[in-house]
Parts: sequence; structure tokens; C-alpha cells
Amino acid sequence: MHPSGNCNIEKLKDGNKSEFEKIYLDFFDVLYALCFQYAQSKSVAEELVQDAFMKLWEIKEELQDNTNIKNFLFTIAKNNSLNYLRSRQIAFKHLTRIKERESYYAAQSLEYLGDDVIEFEELMRMIDKAIEELPAELKEAFTMNRYSDMKYAEIAEKLQVSIKTVEARISRALKILRKELKGYLSVIFMSF
Repeated sequence: MHPSGNCNIEKLKDGNKSEFEKIYLDFFDVLYALCFQYAQSKSVAEELVQDAFMKLWEIKEELQDNTNIKNFLFTIAKNNSLNYLRSRQIAFKHLTRIKERESYYAAQSLEYLGDDVIEFEELMRMIDKAIEELPAELKEAFTMNRYSDMKYAEIAEKLQVSIKTVEARISRALKILRKELKGYLSVIFMSF
């Protein structure tokens, strides 16, 4: 291990893969521990660390001869973790807005829903049909969230996609369902 964070910068700048591999092996574990502490997800932590090493490889020619690689990688991994946490905060704010809209639509749909059980059963068939007709990736994310009560982060990890991708898929699914069900969508959320 390069205890001080020093390595053969010249070799790295020249694209020496074995020097890069040494750096990777020396520092992966400590960077992973840092990222996991904040991300609380193995796959996300690994992705954040991989991004740090990719950044090192991409800018290797620009490194100064006295660059402390350990500090350099630590800074990148820390910034990657901060960016990840900030994006999660934005996603949670967006999720709150979605939940508020769902509550509004729930109230609206109850106003339009008749007192007849047959009418309710027909509506449930319409909902099931509309969900079945969603594109596969939208349906999968939507049903995991609504029927399995999984959080966006859990869905992202299971599907191996970003939280933003999950958020976008569920938002698109809701938009399609709103259009198809014209005001009755929120019955889905009350029924399950």
C-alpha cells in the first residue's frame, strides 16, 4: 500500500494500468467504507467509488507530480457522496409533492365515486386493466412502489437503476394512469 497516498505519478500519467490497479486495490476499501456510510447501499457505494476511480483515470495526464492520490480520491468520493445525498433530497421533495397530488386526486375520486358496489368493482377492473397496459418498466416500478410498498431507493437498488430513474418511471406511470382513468386514479392508493 502507498501509506502516504503517494504512488508513481509518472507511470500513472503514462497510462500504466498496473500502477492504476495498485492504487485501486490500495484505496478501494477505505473509499467504499466512506461512501457506504452515507449512501447506506452497497450498489450505490460501489458506483460512487467506481466514479472516483474513473475520474482519476480520465484526468491522469493533468496530475501534478506531487499529487497525493489518497487525498485526491477521498475528495472525489466525498463529493460524489454529497452529490448523491443532494439528489436524494431533491427526489424526496418531489415525492412529497407527488403524495400531495395523490391525496388531492383521492378526494376528487371519492366525490365522483357512486355508492354502488358494482360501480366500485368495475372501477377496480378498469384500474387493473390500465396498470397491465403500462410499459413493462413503468409497470414494474409502479407496482413495486404501490403494491409492495417499496421506497424509491429500495426499488432503485433492486432494479439496479438510479433513484431519479425510478422517480421518472413512477411519474410517467401516474401520468398515463391519470389520463386513462380520468379522476379515479387515487382509488388505487386507497384500495391497497
